[in-house]
Amino acid sequence: MTKLPIIAAAAAVFAAPAIAALGVSASGQGTLEAGRTFSFSARVNADGTATGTAMLTNRAFTGANGHAPYQLQIAISCGKMVDQHTMIFGGTTRRTNDPSLVDAVFFSVQDNGEPGAGRDKISRATFWDDDPNTQGDPATCQFSTIEQDVPLETIQSGNVQVRMSY
Repeated sequence: MTKLPIIAAAAAVFAAPAIAALGVSASGQGTLEAGRTFSFSARVNADGTATGTAMLTNRAFTGANGHAPYQLQIAISCGKMVDQHTMIFGGTTRRTNDPSLVDAVFFSVQDNGEPGAGRDKISRATFWDDDPNTQGDPATCQFSTIEQDVPLETIQSGNVQVRMSY
């Protein structure tokens, strides 16, 4: 869990590619290594607003409460298109069984064609910080970079779709 860097608001003018002005939708489901599953569906509208939900389950992680599997539901409220195949999302913890992980949460996805298994990618969930007394802003997904903040991992099964709205 790491705190995402905050960049000056002036950078927002240059942060989103022009193609994002059309609107983008993304969805997917699948597995990573044994026991980690995901599903998500999100839309970033032409006006920049984002909506969606994501579900993550990790059967090998017990979290602060000591109970596996770890489960997380995210209310997506921020989306950034990195390129025509890659997006970063931010949201808030809607539901979890780990009381220490209830902050703003971020993840990224990449659609690398069909079939998705062995090609498409998703990141692990990254939380704002390790302090349950502070709450991060999901809108900082606009200032995130994949390499530093939400690195991608290849999925073992499933599919990720990133689609432009025309």
